[in-house]
Amino acid sequence: MDVLAVDTCLEPGSIALFSADASAPPPAGASGEPDVVALPPGWRSVALHEEIRRLLARHNLTTADVDRYAVTAGPGAFTGVRLGLTAVKGFAEAHGKSVVTVSTLEALAFAAKNSDKCQVTSDENEAPASESLITRHASLVTALAPVFDARRGQIFGALYAVENYESSERTERTERTEFRPILPDMVCPLHTFLRQIQCAELAPERLRFCVTDEAILLPAIEEFGWGADSLLRVSPHLAGAVARMGAARFRQGKGIGALAADANYVRASDAELFWKE
Repeated sequence: MDVLAVDTCLEPGSIALFSADASAPPPAGASGEPDVVALPPGWRSVALHEEIRRLLARHNLTTADVDRYAVTAGPGAFTGVRLGLTAVKGFAEAHGKSVVTVSTLEALAFAAKNSDKCQVTSDENEAPASESLITRHASLVTALAPVFDARRGQIFGALYAVENYESSERTERTERTEFRPILPDMVCPLHTFLRQIQCAELAPERLRFCVTDEAILLPAIEEFGWGADSLLRVSPHLAGAVARMGAARFRQGKGIGALAADANYVRASDAELFWKE
């Protein structure tokens, strides 16, 4: 199963192609990686389509050969959300393929969870307290808070409980991770978001903030009593994470038709904000 993933919600944007087993998740520790391409600075719709063509051509494929499509549907800048979603819906509709839409914030949490700096452990399978919280050791982290700049003095953010599941079939052990929203996707001032996280009453060692740029978050979290070790820096090129999430959801039968794929803007458009009767 070849999955083409597009993320144009988080700057600078990226695309990825992932070849996955359509019937079974990969064994734990499997190393198959998506082919990820960062979009060029200042890209526009024409550049997006050209980069997709080049990526597929490198694998001797066309958009008609792709089995499934995955795309971030927001939150993010309105233009970015629209361009990526419109491109994927067009391909899927033209070729009769299904789509998975992914929250940008959940993709950011997924990328952080799968980074080499954080092995997340669910409440049901806690690591021993003597082990290091971060890097090369099991972690006690059970919640991830992805955050990125929404401009206008606001951030996009969410808070997820991370739930890991394992299953064994014959000689292979497989893993599945689900993100259960504690705080849904939102747009608000950073301090408002942090106060809501405080109200969740999570132990500091169980929480990590997922960011692509520490500068927007570090001074504020220190003000609230969290340290720099509460931050997980993630690459802004999320398409690889989106491709993996898409493949897993297609295996679970969660693909939808192109016409059913909707944007998740979170923030109202300028037309709605400034509408006057």
